[in-house]
Amino acid sequence: MASSVKRFIPSYLYLISTLLFVGLSGFWVKGAFAQSVTDTIKDIQLPFHVTLEKNGDIRLAGLLFDPQSTSLNDLVKIGDRVTVRLLSDKPDRYGRKPAHMYLKDGRWVQGELVREGKATPFPYPGETAFIRDLYLLETRQAHSALSETIALDKFAIVEGRVIDVAVIKGTTYLNFGNNWRSDFTIKVSKKMQKKFRAFGFDFPTLKERDVRIRGWVFQQNGPMIAPEHPAQLEVIEK
Repeated sequence: MASSVKRFIPSYLYLISTLLFVGLSGFWVKGAFAQSVTDTIKDIQLPFHVTLEKNGDIRLAGLLFDPQSTSLNDLVKIGDRVTVRLLSDKPDRYGRKPAHMYLKDGRWVQGELVREGKATPFPYPGETAFIRDLYLLETRQAHSALSETIALDKFAIVEGRVIDVAVIKGTTYLNFGNNWRSDFTIKVSKKMQKKFRAFGFDFPTLKERDVRIRGWVFQQNGPMIAPEHPAQLEVIEK
């Protein structure tokens, strides 16, 4: 069973890292739309929807949607001046553009919420910029891949050691137990493998490596997660 990995960033490193992330955003979002604007908050709709006076509706990018969360109210209020880095000029079906938001004192709103355990990072399509940085700030503990308490049909973060990598009819399975019919498994479709390779993943080399996966758990010969983006999978370096 893989031991839990506790991670932290000292406050001064966190500030420096945040500044570097902003400064290097052109590298992280190569070829993508990216624009920074300063504006005033006109309205707040929980959990992560903010209306700006000049730039309209935005949604805090890279955070798992949690309709019960009220934590954004702890950081911002109507009338606050904020800087937002828009990740796209195309709004979602609710008219919101994905963005990262920074307070007047320079604090990164997503980073603060994740560091305090009040939000969970998730790489939705088009929102993978800075997702690895949010993972570094994460305090939520992952389930062991060998645990019997991994709930089905719910979001989970699961970590453990890959004991076998199997390819069956073009689909790759990362197995975490000796009984593939009941143990936790990561399933990567043939189509998704191309994206994983583009991210530098070489599945055979993951055997005997500790990894962490996040996503929605379903039942298929035991609990299983089928990632839709390579950023959902992390290799744990010890």
